[in-house]
Amino acid sequence: MITIVSGLPRSGTSLMMQILEKAGMEILTDNLRKADESNQKGYYEYEKVKSLMKDQSWVGEAEGKVLKVVSGLLTFLPDTFDYKIFFMMRDMDEILSSQSKMLDRMGISKKVDPKILKMTFEKQVRDVKKLLSEKNNIEFLDVSYRDLVMQSDNEISKINDFLGNTLDSEKMSAVIDKNLYREKVGRIKS
Repeated sequence: MITIVSGLPRSGTSLMMQILEKAGMEILTDNLRKADESNQKGYYEYEKVKSLMKDQSWVGEAEGKVLKVVSGLLTFLPDTFDYKIFFMMRDMDEILSSQSKMLDRMGISKKVDPKILKMTFEKQVRDVKKLLSEKNNIEFLDVSYRDLVMQSDNEISKINDFLGNTLDSEKMSAVIDKNLYREKVGRIKS
């Protein structure tokens, strides 16, 4: 079994990786991308994931571990493995705002119409989730980023249930830092 953490960029995938690592799960990461202002506790990426479209020969390295795979690459996971996928869900306007600020901090200017990007991301999520629901070797659980940060006990319980109630919920909850939820849409009660 390979555990996958996925979602759109800036949807909370790094937070989910931190939670699962703190719970004692083994993470597959190369730590090439270092923590910065946009992800103060790290990105938890594995460089080989970027080549998933062309090369799946390495995926067996993730057996029994947790791997972060951006949602657009999920369709390239080989059918020879079983997967449990956490799909991070976050308000699309929050994602776009967070991504824009991250790119600004990196000195990268993007000339993409936010409305077009929003429609593209929304379609990608629909298409990927449809594919996931049709695969016999995949189980997936949607995890709300907002709920994970603001109502962590409920989301942590769902996450733990999905993995067979073998993880330490208190350790998982201790990872969450509400101060790092900086891009919020609408009114949120703390």
